[in-house]
Amino acid sequence: MTRNSKGRKARPHSEIQVLRTQTLDVVAELRMPEGAKAVLDVLQEDELRQAAKHAKTARTALGKLIALVEANRPAAPEQSEDPVPVPEQKVVPVLHSSSTMTPTSEQDAIIEACASGDNLVVEAGAGTGKTTTLKMAAGAMRGRGLYIAFNKAIATEAKASFPASVDCRTAHSLAYGVVGRLYGRRMSLRVPAWRTAELLRIVEPLRVNKELLLAPKSLARLASEAVDRFCHSAAEEVQLHHIPRLEGTTSGEMEALRQEILPHARKLWRETQAFDSPHRFTHDYYLKLWALQKPKLRADYVLLDEAQDSNPVVAQLIQGQSAQRIAVGDSSQSIYGWRGATDALATWPAKRRLQLTQSWRFGEAIAAEANAWLAQIEGSIRIRGNPNLDSQVVTGELMVPHAVLCYTNAGAVNRAMLYLDDGLGPALVGGGQHIRDLAVAALDLRDQRPVSHPDLIAFQSWEQLEEFANTEGAGGDLKAFVKLINDHGPEIVIKAVDCLVAEERADVVLSTAHKAKGREWDTVMVEPDFPCPKEGTNELLDPPLRDKAMLGYVTVTRAKGVLDNLGLAWIHKCANGPERRAAATPDDSDLPENDRKEDAAT
Repeated sequence: MTRNSKGRKARPHSEIQVLRTQTLDVVAELRMPEGAKAVLDVLQEDELRQAAKHAKTARTALGKLIALVEANRPAAPEQSEDPVPVPEQKVVPVLHSSSTMTPTSEQDAIIEACASGDNLVVEAGAGTGKTTTLKMAAGAMRGRGLYIAFNKAIATEAKASFPASVDCRTAHSLAYGVVGRLYGRRMSLRVPAWRTAELLRIVEPLRVNKELLLAPKSLARLASEAVDRFCHSAAEEVQLHHIPRLEGTTSGEMEALRQEILPHARKLWRETQAFDSPHRFTHDYYLKLWALQKPKLRADYVLLDEAQDSNPVVAQLIQGQSAQRIAVGDSSQSIYGWRGATDALATWPAKRRLQLTQSWRFGEAIAAEANAWLAQIEGSIRIRGNPNLDSQVVTGELMVPHAVLCYTNAGAVNRAMLYLDDGLGPALVGGGQHIRDLAVAALDLRDQRPVSHPDLIAFQSWEQLEEFANTEGAGGDLKAFVKLINDHGPEIVIKAVDCLVAEERADVVLSTAHKAKGREWDTVMVEPDFPCPKEGTNELLDPPLRDKAMLGYVTVTRAKGVLDNLGLAWIHKCANGPERRAAATPDDSDLPENDRKEDAAT
């Protein structure tokens, strides 16, 4: 038997593993701070023995405290032999509350299915209380659970209310404890594109066509973005399709460019993995490195929230576990495909697929508006409004709502200028730095200076950008940005962004529909910058494309009290729109009596 650094006999590996497992169990019981479990994985034997001693002491002390409380609990009053009958009272669901609640029939079915141990998909419409349902389900499940939240704020909130047997984390926090902490000092490293080009030894510019000559720093930026996309994917190595397409290039030109960039991207990924590498290192990098190790999660069941927006790297990792796997979300809110997310719900290996259709966020009027959009999405669910909320849908009546939702950042900034002119303080969700950087790049293009902004590097002048923005292939964001600059000038746009206020001090909150996902406000107005379909037959508009219909559904379901659908009212003029919606709106006549009369608080 070997000896450790302090001269003690080292325990066999199996004994150390038992000691570590026992300590982990106590950590789970006592709800230790985030990261405590990961730290135990790297403790040396002496440190682990000390941690186990502390854990045992903590468990004993907790047991004594519980015994003391129980011993001094007032005795329950004795019941007479002939108790007075008490009328049966219905306990109604109280969503977003820690109060005792009786689940609806839909929630009952989900709780029972979760407790069965089967792999499941739970399709939950907007505002239907999926997190509350998962908490109830976790209370009925055995063993250790792991709840994977979409972001840190959701994980923190869940940690305070889920059962102690469930560890509430983000995928990044799990990866950080194992891999990310090793690269901690690299997280704050800021490496400009010209420095990345030097490190990759890219010294010569590359001509893409007769107008476009890419400088070394532009080539390095493309390689860097390819690595970012690879880290979101389930791929084992960087591929050609991870290299982003440049606006203003043909398919043939882009294919040749990708062949040139791929070796640089693969070299960048190899070199950035060294602990002392001078390359930048992001949170997504350590998540990918951890996923490539194919780790086994310490859980008997895993709950993946917002599964429709999961990056493939996370979805694949969880699907590879031997634990029970439950994916929860709303396929009709899968709006992040443009940044690499895939709808894991669609392909999740599940024995059963269940639904939550009763929304508690808004009343019947907004639910009907949501169903008009859902009717345009094949395979989508339909939702019912809260009968106890008097929601309203208006058109063009809200002047200063709590929030204005826009299709583009440019639309949000344009609306901000109107409010600034009226002396109001608008806030922009996510900040205005992106649009400010574009405006600075517009100044460079206007004065024919080289542009480093990744969205505009393919253009040599403002006129060239204007010409491309008017072509069929240009994106809506680019068209809106060009119009914003032409209408106001880049200097005015920069000044407006600099006048934005923090959200907590704002008179009105502005947001793109994408960034508003997961949020809700009492009153919401939809900005009229959403693209409207072309007119088809019988004076009706063509149905919206699937991705536009999903974005419309997300947009209108952010309101709780009043929705001003100014920018999306055209859905009722679309082919099969209102008729489909009316036919698809659920009839509650076949629901249990208690489900129809629930008095739920928001």
